Amino acid sequence: MSKPESSTRSQLYWNTFISIPSQIISFVISILVARILDPKDFGIMGIVMMLIGFSNLLANFGFNQAVIQKGIHDKKLLSSIFTFNLAMSFGLTLVFFLLSGYMADFFKVPECKDVIKVMSPVFIIGSFAGIPNAILRRDMNFKAVSLIDFFQSFLMSIITLILAMKGFGYWALVYGQLIPSVVITITLYIVTQWVPIAYYNQSLMRSVFHFGMWNFINTQLGFVAQQTDKFIIGRWLGPAALGLYDKAKSVGEMPYNSLIININGVMFSSFSRLNNNKLELREQFKKSLTLLSFINFPIYLGLIIIAPYFVYVLLGDKWAPMIMSFEIILVSMLFKSFGGLVASLNIGIGKYKEHTILFSLALIVFIVVAFISIPFGIDGIAISYFIFSFIYVCLWLNLSLKNLDLRWKDIFLAITPGIASSTLMFFMVKIMTFFFFAEYSFINMVFIVGVSTSIYCLYVLFDKSRLTRELKSLIWKDIKEKSFILTSQK
Repeated sequence: MSKPESSTRSQLYWNTFISIPSQIISFVISILVARILDPKDFGIMGIVMMLIGFSNLLANFGFNQAVIQKGIHDKKLLSSIFTFNLAMSFGLTLVFFLLSGYMADFFKVPECKDVIKVMSPVFIIGSFAGIPNAILRRDMNFKAVSLIDFFQSFLMSIITLILAMKGFGYWALVYGQLIPSVVITITLYIVTQWVPIAYYNQSLMRSVFHFGMWNFINTQLGFVAQQTDKFIIGRWLGPAALGLYDKAKSVGEMPYNSLIININGVMFSSFSRLNNNKLELREQFKKSLTLLSFINFPIYLGLIIIAPYFVYVLLGDKWAPMIMSFEIILVSMLFKSFGGLVASLNIGIGKYKEHTILFSLALIVFIVVAFISIPFGIDGIAISYFIFSFIYVCLWLNLSLKNLDLRWKDIFLAITPGIASSTLMFFMVKIMTFFFFAEYSFINMVFIVGVSTSIYCLYVLFDKSRLTRELKSLIWKDIKEKSFILTSQK
């Protein structure tokens, strides 16, 4: 086994498994907060975060990703990127503060005005956090990244819950975002020991401008894709409908944000390092697809099974209108999870221009279909999101296949083990829910989760296919190596 591959797997373990406890805590607390607050509270925060999030992307112009992809160490260039980002951030902060009233009027939600003013400094905070975060990822120090993310997630959850219990309403969500951002930014500087300097050199910036420009366009399009559905719902269906849809989407994205995105982050750094070694790049990509198939399919198919139980039992009856949207979004996220890995490959090997053009084509379809779907409510919008996810993942994957000289058959073979085990689990448990677990109760939900997990694990344990055996062998070998190291240290 090559050292780069072993190092990549080590970083995958750090960046994946450390996040699991924090996501469990966040998940439990998010359920408690949802039972305390109303859907409209989440809708108000959803509108503000949509506006803030889009503008925050303008603050770095894609240069932070260039630090990772190009392995930038030059202190003057890093300072130039920081200075550019900081200047953009100050301008955006001022614009948002002054135009907060107009933004609130556009969405016909007056509560947004004060929230936008309070949240406007996040642009400046983000510009300070960008470079040290990129440095950690450039150096593949995902142990530190994971621990910092764990701390941020935990702090965000605790602050939000405490303020929600104290009756702060949507302000609990606001301060739950703002306070941890400040704390984490300070932590990043302590860990990296990088010192920000107000310095700008235009000639140095030219070396990253081409990558930054296309990555900037891609991130803008990505955010538009992520927020188009929320924008339409918030503007034409109201904050209550947005709260329902936003909760469905946030829960559906939780596995992606807790597991899949961490794997993709490590693989982006790894693919960037291997972009001149097509043979190893091809093998690592196929192995990554196999790994994701074992994670994506059981998680999302399992969530589709328990979706109505989850809503009625944990969130309460007031969230029932989101069930259908929730199930559709879960299917969409299954495709999106693979899309994240494909994006890491395409951008990591420098095909960001072609990648971005393909995404823009799919986005146009999404916007058109989403507007057509308004009369069908949040369920119609969810269907448009599924169509979009399916189209852009297929387009991206086709680009990857051309660059790696792979066939669609190779991709299908790589994900077959995950599909087979998860499909068997899905249909067996679905039949059981119809005959034995029809009532939406906590006990039934626990039984369904237990039975689903047991069926899936037994299948994987006894599966003798080559890809499954290789994956189990690698994981078992790593476990024994880690155990040996820990024993030796004692």
